[in-house]
Formats: sequence, structure tokens, C-alpha cells
Amino acid sequence: MKSHRFIVRTAAAFAFAFLALGAAPAARAANPAVVLIVNTEVVFGESKVGQSIRSQIQEQAKKLQAEDKKGEDAIQAEAKKLSEQRSLLSADEFKKKVQALEKRQIDHQNKMREKGQELQLGSNKARSEVEAAIRPIFADIMKKNGATILLDQSVVLAGGVDLDVTQEVLKQLDAKLTSVTVKPVPLSSLQPQKQKKGEQ
Repeated sequence: MKSHRFIVRTAAAFAFAFLALGAAPAARAANPAVVLIVNTEVVFGESKVGQSIRSQIQEQAKKLQAEDKKGEDAIQAEAKKLSEQRSLLSADEFKKKVQALEKRQIDHQNKMREKGQELQLGSNKARSEVEAAIRPIFADIMKKNGATILLDQSVVLAGGVDLDVTQEVLKQLDAKLTSVTVKPVPLSSLQPQKQKKGEQ
């Protein structure tokens, strides 16, 4: 699990979300477009809430890695013990123990994979909360500047330095939201949603 991917995905999500804001009806009629630029990667990287989310994900990922290693070490130790006992067991007994150990390893791997997915879902949920908080900030800054379009820095090839509102967005976000709790989302909670989609 690489937490920097979360920041990159979030930046891309913000870029596409606000490219669609477009011009106001009156502006379309006669006035030229007023374009603002924001670097959402900087907003997430430097904001208090972004740093909080990243720190929580890193800490929880570290715990998952430790849990995974502990489980794998236990399985390896059991495999070594079983190998040493091979001469004391019948072929059938040895085969059954090997199969049980293989199942235990598969179960462990599946469990860790599910926990990783649940953490990813939790990070996505936290991101959604930040997106909800930042959306009105974008709208407010656009209104104050009489802007018709807000673009992410990632889609700007050149120019636009004077129109960069990144620091203003960062300032307002820090004042509005400093932290969001990242909690793994159980995969079981998604089952009702899948069932509803299947019924439609």
C-alpha cells in the first residue's frame, strides 16, 4: 500500500470534478472566460487534513504489514516443524497436515488482502469527506474572482501563474477542516449495495 498513490488519485479526481464547472450563462454570452488554477496535489500534501489522512493511512498500513509478517512467520515455523516430524508420520497423516497448513496460508493471505481493501475503502471515504468540504471553497473563490473556470495545475501546460489560487484554497481548507478519521470500511457493508444493483 503506497500512500502517495492516494494523493495522486485525489488530485486527479479534483481536476476532473471541477473542469466541468464551466462558465456562467451570462459569461458565455459575451464576456471572455476567467480561468483560475489550483494545484490540488499541493493542497492535499500541505493541508492539515491531508497530512492527517496520510499519517493515519501510513500508520494503519504499518500495522497491517506487521500482522502479515507475524502470520507468515507462524506458518513458516509450523512448516519447518512439520518437515522435522515427517519421518514420524504416515504418508496419509503427513499429507493431511500439509493440506491443512496450505489452507491456513491461503486463509491468511485472503484475510490480509481483504484488510488491505478495507483500508483502501476507508481512505476513499475520507477523501470524499474532504472533497465535500473543498467544493464550496472552490465555488467561493471563483465567485470572489469572477472566474468561470477552475483548472487543476496538472492540466495547464504553460502560464497562469498570476491566476494560481492554491494558497487561498489551502488557507480556507485549513480553517474549515483539520482532520478526518480514516477507518477501514468492512467489505461486508458493500454486499447490500451489490444486491440492490442486481435486483434492478
